[in-house]
Amino acid sequence: MSAVILSAGLIFGGLFAGTSIWPSLGSQGAQVLRQIFGNPFVAELEMFVFGVQDTLKSWEYALGLANPVAPWIAPEEDAAPFVQTPTPGRVRTSPTATVKPLESKNTPTPSTSNLQPSTPTLTHTPEIFIWPPEPLTPLGTIDGEGIWSAYIDDVAYRAFLQPDPERPYSVVAVIAIDLTQVQLHYVLGSIEPKFTDETVPAKRSGRIPDEDRAPGHLLAAFNGGFQAQHGNFGAMSDGVVAIPLQTGLGMVAIRENGEIVIGEWGAEITDADTFIAWRQNGPLVVQAGELTEHVFSFSPKDWGYTINDVSPTWRSGLALDPSRQILFYIAGPSLTVEALGKSMLAAGAAYGMQLDINPYWVHFTPFVVEDGILVPDPLFPDSMNENIDRYLNAYSHDYFYITTRK
Repeated sequence: MSAVILSAGLIFGGLFAGTSIWPSLGSQGAQVLRQIFGNPFVAELEMFVFGVQDTLKSWEYALGLANPVAPWIAPEEDAAPFVQTPTPGRVRTSPTATVKPLESKNTPTPSTSNLQPSTPTLTHTPEIFIWPPEPLTPLGTIDGEGIWSAYIDDVAYRAFLQPDPERPYSVVAVIAIDLTQVQLHYVLGSIEPKFTDETVPAKRSGRIPDEDRAPGHLLAAFNGGFQAQHGNFGAMSDGVVAIPLQTGLGMVAIRENGEIVIGEWGAEITDADTFIAWRQNGPLVVQAGELTEHVFSFSPKDWGYTINDVSPTWRSGLALDPSRQILFYIAGPSLTVEALGKSMLAAGAAYGMQLDINPYWVHFTPFVVEDGILVPDPLFPDSMNENIDRYLNAYSHDYFYITTRK
């Protein structure tokens, strides 16, 4: 019995230290434990570890030993042109978008993989595109919350939010990316997500193509989604299908003409023939400007085998505004799925989905040019500080990157 208790203590202590101090070690340790004990056991263990971490942090703030701080210094609201009320940009229509209304958000959708839904009946209506975005309504108490700061030239701005009143230390970064100026790309990792049919030969380098790696052209990169074992969510790039699409799940897709869409496969999105890349990662978090019912389902398969949604951890997500010309990347610590969704809604997103979760895997980095060489500059330097050049090399997991338009 003592040996079992000692082993359990070592496992807990190792995972706690890994997720808190050395995220890469924690991710590797969790992977080993999954192979030995299975996903449900590790999910329960992670939930317990995250709960302990969250409790300790809440005590720290309740006792006044720490206060929430801004992740960067935001400008005064009237101190710079990019935070003033912007003028409307161009009105955009998209005849290629295929969107139809849902009969009911409570109607279950089939989970059959690779099902071809019926032809859509309604196209997208025009929306006003505004750039830079208007300031966001603060959700918390930190000075400068919701004010956009110039981030990547004029193609991306960033702001921060406090979406969870129960966790003031959960400060979320929101990055707004102008899709009229940049192009989104998706790369399958050299290992993940693993092929559903491993007999299919396909070249997977996990590298950004040489033609997109030029300084000044490659602007930023960020994490993809879960490993295949955590849901077998659809993934395809450059015509190589690692995992087929599953009906009823959210997806981000890149069309042949460069257009980006986010929606539910089988509802908003039905025309896979026009895509050069797609990625699913569970159900939508935000759909038609509202939180979906899945956010409150606490389903392990929906949210990456975190058993209960109230288990806060690092989370990331991707969302689109109604004009589909502003792409939001959202990430932060101590996030529940509900808080992630509220951050999307506060940013003005119409559709949004979760990407990868947990320390180490959540990672966004722009690339600055120093002496003609690309240098990564992570969004959260104190937290995203391991393997910061992962996207400049052959990487084992899938990811997205953005370039200037040619």
